[in-house]
Amino acid sequence: MCFWQSAKEKVVAMAGKTEALNLADRLEIGKVQARSLPTDLNLRELGYVPFRLDYLFSEFHVPCALYVPVLVQGEESPTFVKVLERGQMFSEDWRWRLSEEQITVLYAEEADLVAIGSYFRESLEAALEDAWVSVEDQARMLRAHGAFLAESIFGDPYHPDVHESAAWWTGAASRFMAQKTPGASVLYRLFSRRYQVYTHCVQVALLVMAVCRAMGWRSRDIRDAGTAALYHDIGKAWVDSRILNKPGSLTREELEHIHRHPLQAHEHLKRMGWMNANQLEGVLSHHESMDGTGYPHGLKGKHIHPYARVIHVVDCFDAITTDRPYRLRTSPYKALRIMLNEMRLSFDHHILYKYIQFLGS
Repeated sequence: MCFWQSAKEKVVAMAGKTEALNLADRLEIGKVQARSLPTDLNLRELGYVPFRLDYLFSEFHVPCALYVPVLVQGEESPTFVKVLERGQMFSEDWRWRLSEEQITVLYAEEADLVAIGSYFRESLEAALEDAWVSVEDQARMLRAHGAFLAESIFGDPYHPDVHESAAWWTGAASRFMAQKTPGASVLYRLFSRRYQVYTHCVQVALLVMAVCRAMGWRSRDIRDAGTAALYHDIGKAWVDSRILNKPGSLTREELEHIHRHPLQAHEHLKRMGWMNANQLEGVLSHHESMDGTGYPHGLKGKHIHPYARVIHVVDCFDAITTDRPYRLRTSPYKALRIMLNEMRLSFDHHILYKYIQFLGS
């Protein structure tokens, strides 16, 4: 959300005096009429990346200065007003006050991505080693870090720091699955029911790693399958957003355009050179079906990589149980009935039944 004011001088003055402002003063800008940013305005081009309120953990220091974009009436570009200082202790009081002002997304300078990565690593490591932190809270922190990474990946797929952080995250998540063995209900309660490609990717990644652990896979395979799952839809970064968000039926040409996203993902990730062959195959083949009706290559049965088979099951489940532009979500129970009765030939039966058993946990 971006706010506007008629008096440009007041906004600029507030931006310059942020260090001296108290909480009420800092949020005074939130008391004006809200207005959406122009759809063609890319804040990344201005050097800022989104940092959602959910990514801030209570009793941890804020990793970097965080801003609210203020769109001054008559101006095309926003002024960024600092509301949180680097090193400031974040509290639930801050969360409540920001939420009261309908501020759910803050912005960090892109130059602070390394500091943000360190923040997530340090807070996660501390939480995972602390016996007093519940499994639910540990899972919540893992999901928050993963969501930030996924959103960053889609914002700039070629940023090297993001990929290094993603590799660390999947390692931490796989260790969490092995040591804490969270049940499906612990993870599912954290998940968003409103489809966004970055939340979808992190939800699929967490469920893939959890079910792989339940199937007794080696830790390396759990980690690598999780990495492939986190990136499985990255090809959609090169798909026209108007097609992805279209509320009605897609034309044949639009479907063909979307069906190219696994190939585009594989092409770009292979060019980056940091994924191994198994991870790349998991990304490329996650829409292949056991009966040969999938895409992009129409592979069948044993010719489909095991990583892709697991991702395919979880991907379909998460897609059916979240709201999409063209339909509302279904319940997990109904989703499984659809997968068993209408899509059964598409899946590896062993993996599908193991996934159902895991959901029952």
